Amino acid sequence: MADSSVTVTQRGRPPKGDQPMTAAERKRAQRQRDSRAITDGIGNEQNAPLRALLAILARVEASEAARLCAQRAWAEIGRRYGFVSVTEKPSTEKTPSRYTK
Repeated sequence: MADSSVTVTQRGRPPKGDQPMTAAERKRAQRQRDSRAITDGIGNEQNAPLRALLAILARVEASEAARLCAQRAWAEIGRRYGFVSVTEKPSTEKTPSRYTK
C-alpha cells in the first residue's frame, strides 16, 4: 500500500504578500485607514464612518472651520442614532443685504 501524503491548507484568508503581516504592520495599516477616513469624512459627513465622525468631534477647538465641521458631524451622529430630530439650518434673514432699495 502506497503512502499518499495529503497536504492540509491553513484556514482563513491567504496573506497578501509572501508572509503574513505582523501585529505592528496591521496596526499601522489600520491607523492609515482611519486617518484617510477622517480626511475623507470632512465635508462628507453623511458617508463617513462613526470613528471618523468622532475624530472630527475631537478637533472642535482647532479652528472655526473645524468647529463647523464638528457641528455637521454631531448632527449626522444624531440623525443616525435618532437623538436629533430637527437640526437648525443657517438663517439667511440675519445676513445683511447689499441690495437696498
